[in-house]
Amino acid sequence: MTCTELPRPDPDLAILRAEFARRGVQARIECWEDESVDWSRFRAVVVRSTWNYVPRLRDYRAWLERTAARTQLINPLPAILWNLHKRYLAELAAEGMPVVPTVILPHGVQPDWAGLFEQHGDLVLKPAISAGSFATVRVRAGDAASARAHRAAHDDRDMLVQPLLRSVVEGGETNMVHLGSRFSHAIHKMARWDGQAEQSGGLVEPEPDERDAAERILRAVARRGFGKLAYARVDMARDDGGTPLLMELEIVEPSLFLDRAPERAGLLVDAVIGR
Repeated sequence: MTCTELPRPDPDLAILRAEFARRGVQARIECWEDESVDWSRFRAVVVRSTWNYVPRLRDYRAWLERTAARTQLINPLPAILWNLHKRYLAELAAEGMPVVPTVILPHGVQPDWAGLFEQHGDLVLKPAISAGSFATVRVRAGDAASARAHRAAHDDRDMLVQPLLRSVVEGGETNMVHLGSRFSHAIHKMARWDGQAEQSGGLVEPEPDERDAAERILRAVARRGFGKLAYARVDMARDDGGTPLLMELEIVEPSLFLDRAPERAGLLVDAVIGR
């Protein structure tokens, strides 16, 4: 399931539809905001590239809840709703998970920018509910005027403030895709700011400590009782001491980069069929 106006192509869709067909399962690609679709006709609805939901969040949440009441939503509705708002980063950090330091600014709040710059240096500001790099900016240390202006421009949104990790700028993130509750494949992706195109490469082999951290985080999610996840993407980067930290946990509508590993699509299809 996708949306009517994709900000960029989603190569995962065709690969997944072909894999379902190979298993003898008919799969259709529909748009979440198409009111003519009767979602109860489907035995399951797999949320994929619904990348236009941010400005229509209330409609999107209502659609999720209606659809979950009529058929099986994948991933499960409670997991999606929990993952929509990035306060989950603070929750996981409070449980001892390795997470990039994150300050959550409720809408309308301007923090002590001088104190944040003194503590972290360069900062990253991003909405707590976002897709892609929407409104994600880097603010140089001491540039409180730019920080205040960006915060004011998105005054109606909760925002996140995080330190800019040097490793993200120099080497990018490791994005680890998990399908059917098991590690599938990973890529490197460079830092992406508001308005920039995604820059990602081919397959990489995560380091053992990255794999271990991702597994710890997914076990922490499993303890919440959401049910099994058919897909998840764990995005990690290293702090200055070399420790891998969670940047984002994507279980709503992540790119799964199946065009780099099409043979892995069967893991997701198996997880869906198994439900």
